[in-house]
Amino acid sequence: MSNIKPTGTHASSPVDPLGDATPAAPSAAATTAGATAAPAPPSEAIVTALRDGKVTPDEAVRQLTTLALQRAGVPPTMRPQIESRLRDLLGSDPTLGGLLRRMGASLPEE
Repeated sequence: MSNIKPTGTHASSPVDPLGDATPAAPSAAATTAGATAAPAPPSEAIVTALRDGKVTPDEAVRQLTTLALQRAGVPPTMRPQIESRLRDLLGSDPTLGGLLRRMGASLPEE
């Protein structure tokens, strides 16, 4: 086992596959009157909408998949093929399928 410890502001944060690093707590200067909050990352907004009942679990999965493809730089012409492969993976992987079921989403049809 390694004794190497991560350093930096997000050292204890898990890796976020969508690139939405958990924001650090605001400093005292940032919380003064007149300071505005930064907008939430898109994936966080989708999760919040799901928790608030504004989108269904299936719609949240679709939106998160679309967001991941956009962030990965997948050209629009290739997105249907990649989305199809992602649906196959979501439907066949037991861990991902379990996560989908826990959030109330249906497994994609193969």
